[in-house]
Amino acid sequence: MVPCAVDPGAQPTVPTRTLRHSRIEVAAMVSTDVSIPDSPATAQPPADGHRFRYQPFFCEENAWWLCAEPALGDGPRAVLFVSSARGACPLAAQRAVPPGMLCWWDYHVVVLDALARIWDLDTRLGLPVSAADWLHQTFPSIERLPADLMPWFRLVPAAAYRAQFASDRSHMRTAGGGWCQPPPAWPPIGAGMNLAHYQSLAPNGPGEILSWRELLARVSAERGASPQP
Repeated sequence: MVPCAVDPGAQPTVPTRTLRHSRIEVAAMVSTDVSIPDSPATAQPPADGHRFRYQPFFCEENAWWLCAEPALGDGPRAVLFVSSARGACPLAAQRAVPPGMLCWWDYHVVVLDALARIWDLDTRLGLPVSAADWLHQTFPSIERLPADLMPWFRLVPAAAYRAQFASDRSHMRTAGGGWCQPPPAWPPIGAGMNLAHYQSLAPNGPGEILSWRELLARVSAERGASPQP
């Protein structure tokens, strides 16, 4: 982890190493490359006082459980997988890094409810937060990102995700067979491993792929048509 001061006027660039959700990378919005240490950082648990199932670095499983929570209210829910063509996304306001720093995830997963609110168990923005606010505040450098770092969102209906997602957690294993990060206490979800289908930006994968602007337009329309909480 390389903490440094944020320069909002500079161009964001990806850290030099390939990123995995078993690790976090921290960088300011600077124009030079940032070297990444070999040891992973430790994510902080949510501080909102919720009782949802949560394990740092296992956001895809956290979201799977969150989809079934009554607290999300009535109506359809969806899962959002966040990624980019480069395989790395800079997200702001993430608890895994110090305030003011960007967290570079290879992917991230959150839940969208019927009131156009985002449930992100790793954010400092609140739980839940309006999807429009989450999009603006989580991606504050959106106007300056190069095309290969632009976030894309795979939107998958929660019911389909709950029925079809499977992870044997092999992506969190080291070459020697150990854990990159401590696994959840609950059993692995499903049989086998299809996480890559959700991470992929291929158009024939589960659900649909939306750009940042397309998702913003959709949640803004849904928010206007939904009863306010």
